[in-house]
Amino acid sequence: MKILDIWLNMTFLLTCRKQLISILIIITFLFITGFDFTPDLSLSGRHFKFVAFDNPPFDSMVKGPNGTFIFSGATTNVVFWIAQRLKFTPTIVAVDQTLFNKLGAHEATFYQLMNQDVDGIVGAFYLTMDRVERMDYSFFTWTDGFSLVVPNPGEESRLFAFVRPFQPWVWISILLSLPLVVSTMTFFTWFYNRGRPKNSIEVLSVNTNSQSNGVSSGSNFTFFGSHMIYVINTMTNQGGREAVSRFSFRVLAGAWVLCAMVLVNSYTGIVTSALTTPRMKQPINTLEELAVSNEVKIVLRSDTAIGVQILQATSGIYKVLADQARSEPDERIVADPGKLNERLRTGRYAYPFMHTFTIAFVGTQYKKEGKCRFKASKILSSSHGYYFFVLKKGSWYTQKFSRGFMDLWESGLTRFWMKNRPTIPRADECFDTKRRVSRLAAIQLSDLTSAFLILGIGIGLATLAFLLEIIYSKWQR
Repeated sequence: MKILDIWLNMTFLLTCRKQLISILIIITFLFITGFDFTPDLSLSGRHFKFVAFDNPPFDSMVKGPNGTFIFSGATTNVVFWIAQRLKFTPTIVAVDQTLFNKLGAHEATFYQLMNQDVDGIVGAFYLTMDRVERMDYSFFTWTDGFSLVVPNPGEESRLFAFVRPFQPWVWISILLSLPLVVSTMTFFTWFYNRGRPKNSIEVLSVNTNSQSNGVSSGSNFTFFGSHMIYVINTMTNQGGREAVSRFSFRVLAGAWVLCAMVLVNSYTGIVTSALTTPRMKQPINTLEELAVSNEVKIVLRSDTAIGVQILQATSGIYKVLADQARSEPDERIVADPGKLNERLRTGRYAYPFMHTFTIAFVGTQYKKEGKCRFKASKILSSSHGYYFFVLKKGSWYTQKFSRGFMDLWESGLTRFWMKNRPTIPRADECFDTKRRVSRLAAIQLSDLTSAFLILGIGIGLATLAFLLEIIYSKWQR
């Protein structure tokens, strides 16, 4: 009897052990295959409400009478694709206008999601710790880099085009060489004529008080002025000569002529190039360049992730830009997309946001005005952003939505819808990086403003000298 009991107990233990092992194998298999342990919450036949807002260029909301509206865009396609995939019925409601005016576009939709009968938001958002704590998020639906939309710098002023060909040190060297050459010529003249009678002074210039058969009279100051005119005539390619038979003087004049030939031809070639080739101002491509710009200022949206990141920065370039924005908060910190577009259209502000937005803004303005007033900067050094659909906190359906969004991303439809949005007009001319060598049009008056500026200054100085001479002559009498 004892043997039978022992055998039965052993059989029972072995049976339990096999069952336990079988259960462990099944559980392990389910974990490996990603079995969903959440309740079987099928979305078939369910109804979900999404709040939407005007979010160009991705989505467009046109409001009609009696609270009606027409909503379209790439994100709308996402919602209806997911609804068809998961077999639920979506309803889209407009953001509350009172909340919109008070909190801005993003925060108004966040408030409705957290406090009203709303299941999600039509739109993808960059995640922050604050947003993660307040809302659930699905698998990402879009990824993009950040860039700046900035006003096109345009051409530089040609008012001082005559100065550009040479660097400052070249101009300084030329200005120093002029008095050196003239002083050397004047010294040679004084040395050759010292001790001679006044009626036999050797002519070194035709610009003296009297002239007769190679002799002339004049002071050293007269000769200095005559030599200066000769040197300047050579430099400006106007010609002129010095009637001197001395070999040393001719060597000095020849060296100056050779030097002037190099300088004049170099200068002439560069000026010609400057007048026929548009010279663009340095474009803004980084946040550092924007921070030091005197013409373009930063504008921020207080309800975007990158705007909040800049405004909350405590050091670095973000802190510098935040301080600049806070110096004019009413003008440079906004929460309304419409007000942002108004600021940007003035051509005085730059805005950091998704690269897709900058391209769309440039194209939209080109379509309206027919010219490239704005440009998109290079991708900023900050990391790419991943954008997620957000759902009500603690939603049982987040995992199923994520599965649907993952399938959508793998299909490539999101990028297709975004690239083919009619709200993103093409503006290939504004993104053409090829360097144009020259203009086919004739040189304009604005290109030669510097030359007429010099003429005007010269006429003014000559008139002033004329008046002083008259005053001095009358005073002498």
